[in-house]
Amino acid sequence: MKKTIFSMICLAMALLVQSCSEENINAVPANFPQASSIYGNKVTVLQFINNLYTFVPRGYNRMDVNPGSNDEISGAAGATPGVPAPGAFTAMLASATDEAVHATRNSAAERWGAGQWNSSAANLWDSPYRTMYAGIRRTFNYTEDIGPNLIIGNGANELKAAERDQYHGQVIFLRALFNFELLKRFGGYPIVKKQLSAADDMNIPKSSYADCVKYITELCNEAAPLLPLVYPTSTSDFGRATRGAALALKARLLLYAASPLNNTAADVTKWEAAAQAAAAVINLKDGAANVYGLYPAGTSGAGYEAFFTTIAGNNEIIFSKMEPANNTIERLNGLPSISGGLGGTCPTLDLVNDYEMVTGVPFDWNNPAHAANPFANRDPRFGKSIIFNGATWMNSGTSALVETFEGGKDKVGTNPTRTGFYLRKFLNVNARWVAPTGNTNHCFPLFRYAEVLLNYAEAMNEAYGPDNAATYGLTARQAIALIRTRAGLTGNLTVPQATTQALMRSAIRHERRIELAFEEHRHMDLRRWKIAESVLNQPVSGLKILKTGATTYSYTPEVVEPRVFTSKMYYYPFPQEELSRNPGLVQNTGW
Repeated sequence: MKKTIFSMICLAMALLVQSCSEENINAVPANFPQASSIYGNKVTVLQFINNLYTFVPRGYNRMDVNPGSNDEISGAAGATPGVPAPGAFTAMLASATDEAVHATRNSAAERWGAGQWNSSAANLWDSPYRTMYAGIRRTFNYTEDIGPNLIIGNGANELKAAERDQYHGQVIFLRALFNFELLKRFGGYPIVKKQLSAADDMNIPKSSYADCVKYITELCNEAAPLLPLVYPTSTSDFGRATRGAALALKARLLLYAASPLNNTAADVTKWEAAAQAAAAVINLKDGAANVYGLYPAGTSGAGYEAFFTTIAGNNEIIFSKMEPANNTIERLNGLPSISGGLGGTCPTLDLVNDYEMVTGVPFDWNNPAHAANPFANRDPRFGKSIIFNGATWMNSGTSALVETFEGGKDKVGTNPTRTGFYLRKFLNVNARWVAPTGNTNHCFPLFRYAEVLLNYAEAMNEAYGPDNAATYGLTARQAIALIRTRAGLTGNLTVPQATTQALMRSAIRHERRIELAFEEHRHMDLRRWKIAESVLNQPVSGLKILKTGATTYSYTPEVVEPRVFTSKMYYYPFPQEELSRNPGLVQNTGW
């Protein structure tokens, strides 16, 4: 079913309603001819709500080599939403940063990371402009055409008042999310607060960053009280917006607004507001119990690994992009030595070097004990996130270990690793594309509790310092310790060496790099901290491994890909076609 794409000028088009053929947010859209065929039936109302979730960012391997064949961030045009275009070099966004490179050369990620992007549609990857405005329009379809006409009652096809309010809350949350996706990329953007018609003025200037933050904050505040804390344990409700999702979006929004890129005056009250917003998520209760927690806490890294492939009973999930059970992510990032594996995401040595030892001390190639066995006794998140030489994966037993040394079975063939490493995070060993085949559910975490703790720690440190809990009952240091404890580290859990605000800032940034690796935070973190010009202007490296004996190896760092980042890239360029359609829109500086 072709998904219609709306650009800014197309907001005046007649209503074309798409919905899900089942009461499940993973279902494929189907057409409705007009709004009146929706609001008279509670089933079709829910189907319309479900369709709005198809606009939610997708994550995973979503960067197509050709922006024209991909519906930016939510799915491929002309195909099932969330499924990349056939034959695409489907890279992860991480492969355009210092986290990874893509195994296939000339991917969208490689071009983007090398600075080969601009306002042209052919060279503007990761641009959700049209998609987000299409989603925003759909939310107004609901609140202007459907919501006011809903039939409230106890009849078979009627909605109860509580259902009406909950649906409205979901729609407003999604409107807030779609607006935030624009804000974080473009800075100020044209705010649209209604369905536009042919009679409306289409010369819409971009609003200030502050006005955009204010608007999205208001949407989050409107949505939160209408949404439930949790839904019943039902597969049809997994992935729906909750009160916590609205609060978590607000917390991230205010964190971005407080960060150096967007807070040039270093206004500490913005950090205070961000801390308060994150605390609201941390302290959210369902009765006497906390709604969210780390999954599961204190299990030597096992919880960190299981989180990404566990849905039921996982109270670390706040909001995820749901997908049907599949093995696509595993195959796209699979070892080429396993038939059909495409190599995919190759973590950089730069990232690998940042994983500490299990004792919480930095890894150091100049330490003979570390260098002799560089992948042993590391932060447990290392082995849960990255496949390395000597590891086991899928059908690799002790007699068939992963071999990423030169000439090894996982360093030859089509699209082998270019760095000496493969991705493990997100992947489930039971999701197999070769016999015995198997599929599993995947939930790309758009908001999770660990991120909220990190957001809180950062905001608290900037507002109050490392060890002041203010009125929230948790210091920045204590929040970091919770995450490091769940990771399975055995020492330096409270980062005692971080005795000042500046040192704690570095520790928190390090923790975000490790905990949130490959989750599409890194490129925005480097931007909002305003350090991307230094970090992403350095080439990224891999590790050349030579086998020197039966169980011995030599290791040599080698540059594998350049990175280019200039000052204009802190904000994305508006697509040139939108500038042509909207004379009131002014291009971002430098583009």
